[in-house]
Amino acid sequence: MQFGLLGPLEVTAEGEPVPLGGTKQRATLGYLLLRTNRVVAASELVQALWDSDDAPVTARKILHNAIWGLRSMLGSLPAPVLGNPPALITRTPGYVLRVDPDHLDLSVFQRRVSEGRAALAADAPETAAQLLREGLDLWRGPVLADLAESGFAWPEIEATRRTRLDALEDLFDVELACGRHHSVIGDLTTLVDTEPLRERACGQLMIALYRCGRQADALNVYDRARSALVDNLGLEPGHGLRMLQRSILTHDAALTQEVGWPVIRRSAATLTPAPPSETPPPSGTPAPAATPAGPRDEPRPAPAPPRTGGAPTTVTQRIAVTAVLVNVRHNGLDDAAPGEISSTLCSAENVVGQVIERFGGTVTASIGSVSLALFGVHGPRHDDPERAVRAALTLRERFADDQKSSLRAAVTTGQALIRLRSGADGAPPLTAVGSVLDDGRALLTQVPEDEVWMSGAARHAAGTAVVARPAGGAPDAWQAVYLARQETGGVPDRPYELGVLNGLLDWARNRSVPHLVTVLGAPGVGKSHLLREFGYSIARQPETAGRILVAREPTAQDGPGAMPGHILAEYSGLLPGDPARVVREKLTAALWRLPVTEERRGRLRRTLLPLLPGMPAPPQARMPEVMAVWSEFLALAAALEPLVVVLDDVHLAGDALLDRLEQLADGAGSVPLIVVATARPELLERRPGWGGGRRRVSTLTLLPPANRSLAAASAARGAALASPVGV
Repeated sequence: MQFGLLGPLEVTAEGEPVPLGGTKQRATLGYLLLRTNRVVAASELVQALWDSDDAPVTARKILHNAIWGLRSMLGSLPAPVLGNPPALITRTPGYVLRVDPDHLDLSVFQRRVSEGRAALAADAPETAAQLLREGLDLWRGPVLADLAESGFAWPEIEATRRTRLDALEDLFDVELACGRHHSVIGDLTTLVDTEPLRERACGQLMIALYRCGRQADALNVYDRARSALVDNLGLEPGHGLRMLQRSILTHDAALTQEVGWPVIRRSAATLTPAPPSETPPPSGTPAPAATPAGPRDEPRPAPAPPRTGGAPTTVTQRIAVTAVLVNVRHNGLDDAAPGEISSTLCSAENVVGQVIERFGGTVTASIGSVSLALFGVHGPRHDDPERAVRAALTLRERFADDQKSSLRAAVTTGQALIRLRSGADGAPPLTAVGSVLDDGRALLTQVPEDEVWMSGAARHAAGTAVVARPAGGAPDAWQAVYLARQETGGVPDRPYELGVLNGLLDWARNRSVPHLVTVLGAPGVGKSHLLREFGYSIARQPETAGRILVAREPTAQDGPGAMPGHILAEYSGLLPGDPARVVREKLTAALWRLPVTEERRGRLRRTLLPLLPGMPAPPQARMPEVMAVWSEFLALAAALEPLVVVLDDVHLAGDALLDRLEQLADGAGSVPLIVVATARPELLERRPGWGGGRRRVSTLTLLPPANRSLAAASAARGAALASPVGV
């Protein structure tokens, strides 16, 4: 008997096809064959058979029926003459399908390719070509073509497809090494047309065409490959492809030698499909960075999720941004060892990245000692210039005490062409071009050490938030001296209330005690201003001070789960316009960091996914359950790092969220979690007993001061109201 995945799913016994049942039963068999001889959890099978939004309440029952049907089918097959018979065994926490590797075409393909690469490494190209052809001849069409047509798009299918492309390129290398460049041009042309981003195949086609005397066609292949890379990924071709183009232009004699581009001598390791869904992201994957309170800023790009597939999504737009160019100079590196130079540069680059991202910016490039950061790339805000200057001044303070380093920075504001990418493996998620960057680079060359300069446009945009003075004799350049601490637009600074919030954060962080703080006040009293300053104060501290997640202001179009959804999206690192596939992948990657079992992680994912943008909203009747799981998620996230959650205008929130917030501090356990919620006095009309007498709950009331003395009195009264109750 034989099992076939490399094409439509099929099982044959004595040369005759075996009936496989309905779609769910076929899909169950296909998924188990992709993970043959490995335990597959029942929850993973349910997730593979149904999208989490579409899974019926009887999903487990349907799965059990499919397993029963497969066991009946396997039991009816004749015993093989050689090898062990296939068996579907229950193994906690799910099932394992045991199949002799010689009876599964995917396993045979992997073995042939591995043997072919071993022959190639041993300088036996003819043997390698024969083995690779035998493996590739097993393909009858796309992997599980019938299931893919039915809507099943598992990452393992895409991973297996890519192993075929890798093996095909290996075969082309062998054919070129054997001098058969005429015979591979047709197949190479087809591959390059369907996979224009595979530089290796493009290089192989260029070599084959050149050896056939078609130099112009070879150079045209390079031009098309470069256009595809630039248009889709914003990347230039790699070094190998560029050097190949140069060799063709100069008629390098090495191109006529019987070698590939280059001949890849791989080890004889066995190929495997994509990592299973239980595999966590790589340990080096960075977590999304914190952002200050106030505007909704873009977190650090999300880690590569454990399950990927499909083409990246690219969005290009021209928007107003604020650019910060930072140059950190290191003394004494001229005579340093290479390892010390690399360590010093990486350490400074990490500090710059942490501070920029904690103030809501995005570092787009770092070349040597110069880093470029942008503010506003995910939605321009009126305070982008202020946040950019704050970040630059904070960096100046960080490096001021280092006798071996000095910093200078330039801040400019203007239009830039921004290209955002989602789900692009290995490609930078953001690139930018525009005169604002050129102006910033020119301005940076004039900035003295330990100073931060602003362009005229940036100074105008920052307004009274930054105190600046003319910068030397440079035209239209201003030195940022310090940040203004004066009342702006009638909104008062509140250092006492800010101290209360920072004190509660320290208490929650050092004692691992959750806390709910409600900031009450009428419109225009300065609630948002206070939270923005609170976020800035956290951003100026070391990264261990806490991670802050901010929900943007609710709108009339937002549903009851909007604010929790904003927090979850911030934590998961979603980009604007991320397709549903990428949203699911990023949520899965974010949840991998949580210290929970696979079953519990799956429950979190299924329940929280409807809160994210682009997903069908959960029905109103389920909101209490969703909010309970959301608060559970916050507690788990806070167990990894101190967490500050900011919710603005909660008086507009639904009852399910308010119920959960009131219970959050008592139900979160011993974790460093502080939730800061702003509200108008209408909240007390809806909830007269809000926060009254509860442990780990505080209320900070902001009153509009009529004068300085009244301001001090109201601040003192607010501080008294904010003292922890029943700790």
